[in-house]
Amino acid sequence: MSLMFQCRRAFARRSATACSKRRVAALPLMFLLGPLLASVAAQAQDAPLTLRAAEAQLAQANPSLAAATQRIRALQHQAAAATHLPDPHVSFDAVNLPTNSFSLTQQGMTMLSVGVSQSFSPIGKLALEGSKLQAQASEQRFSREAKRAQLVLALRRAWLVAVYTRQAMATVQRQQSLARENVDAAMASYRAGSGAQSDVLRARLAEDELRNDQSALAADEAAALADIAQALGSEHAPQIDPAWPNLAPGAMTPEQAPPGQPLLRLAQAKVLTAQAGVQVAKTNFRPAITVGASYGKSFVPGSPNYFSAGVSMNLPIFSSHRLDQELDSARAQVMEARYDEQDQRLALQQQIRSATARMRSQQEKWQRLHAQMLPLAHEAYDSTLTAYSNGRASMGDVLKAQQAVFALELQTLQLRRDLLATQAELDYLTTPSEQQP
Repeated sequence: MSLMFQCRRAFARRSATACSKRRVAALPLMFLLGPLLASVAAQAQDAPLTLRAAEAQLAQANPSLAAATQRIRALQHQAAAATHLPDPHVSFDAVNLPTNSFSLTQQGMTMLSVGVSQSFSPIGKLALEGSKLQAQASEQRFSREAKRAQLVLALRRAWLVAVYTRQAMATVQRQQSLARENVDAAMASYRAGSGAQSDVLRARLAEDELRNDQSALAADEAAALADIAQALGSEHAPQIDPAWPNLAPGAMTPEQAPPGQPLLRLAQAKVLTAQAGVQVAKTNFRPAITVGASYGKSFVPGSPNYFSAGVSMNLPIFSSHRLDQELDSARAQVMEARYDEQDQRLALQQQIRSATARMRSQQEKWQRLHAQMLPLAHEAYDSTLTAYSNGRASMGDVLKAQQAVFALELQTLQLRRDLLATQAELDYLTTPSEQQP
C-alpha cells in the first residue's frame, strides 16, 4: 500500500508540474492576444451606425410599426371570429304556474320545460363580414408599408441633416483658423502702425460670429440625432457614420408611379374594403332565422308531456327604407375610394415630375458651385489677404472675401444635402412596396 501511495504522489507531482509549465507558457500568449481582442471588441462596439443598418433597425424596432402590426393581427382575429355562428341559447322555464299555490300538480297545463334555440344570420353574411374584415386587415398591411416608407424617408432626411451639420461644423472650424489668421494679420498691421484698431476689432467680431454659427449647428445636429433615435425606437442618440450616404434615385420614369407604390396600394386596398362593405349591406335584405325546440314535463298524474319546435325570422318591411339608405351609403363609399385612388395616382405623378425637375436643377447648381465658384472664392480670399498684408486692401475687404468663401462652402454643403434628400424622395415615390428598405 505504501509503494502504491508513493507512486500516486509522484504522478500527481509530475502532473501539477506539467500543468504549471503549460500555464506559464500560455501567459505570454494571453498578454499578446488580450489587447488585440480588447481592441477588436472596442472597435466593434464603437463602430458608427450606417444608414442601411439604421433602416433595417427601424423596420424592426419602430414603435408605430409594431403598433400597426398588432392592429393587423387584431383584425385577422376578428375576421376569423366573425365567420362563426353565435352560441345557441338554452332556456329553463316554469310554465303556467298557478298563482294561488305555485304548485306543479294542481293543473295539468303546469309544467317545467327546457329549450334550445339557434340563430342564423342571413345567408352568406358571416362569410362576407369575414371577408370585409380580411380586406380591412389587408388595408392595414398596406398602411403599415406606407408608414414604413414614410418613416424611412423621414429617417433619411434627418440623417442628411445630421451629416450636413457635421460637415458644416468642419467648415466652420476651417473658417475659424482663417479668422485667427485675419486677427493676427490685423494685429501685425496695427502694431506696425499701418492698420487701425477697428480692423482688429472687426476681425475678432467675425471670429465670435463663427462661434455662434458653431453653437447653432451643434443644436441642429442634436435635434437631427434625436429624430433619428425616435425613428429607431431608441432612447439614446446613435453614433452615425459622418460620411455622406449613397442614395440612388428611383428607377421608374418620371411620368408614372409604379402600381406597387405604398400609397397607391393603400388607396387600392381602401377600394376593396368599400366593395366588401357593399356586399355586406346587400345581405341585410335577407331574413335572419332562429330555430328553436323545447320539451315540457307535466307533474300531474295522467297528463302528457309536451314538445314544441318552431322557426322565426325577421321580415324587412318597415326597415326597407333604412336598408336602402345603408346600401346607397356603402356604394357612395366605393366611389369615394375610387376617386381617392385616382387623386393619389395623379398626386404621385405630380410629385415625381416636381422632384425630378428639382433634382436636375440641384445637380447643375452643385456642379457649378463645386467646380467653379468655390475655387474662385478661395483665390479671391487669398489675393485679398495678400493685398491687405501689403497695404493695398482694407480689413473690410478681407472679411468680405472670407464671408464669401464661408457662404459658398455652406451653400455647397446645403445643395448636396438637398440633392440627396430629393433622391431619397424620388426613391420613396417610385419604389414598389416589396423593394422598399
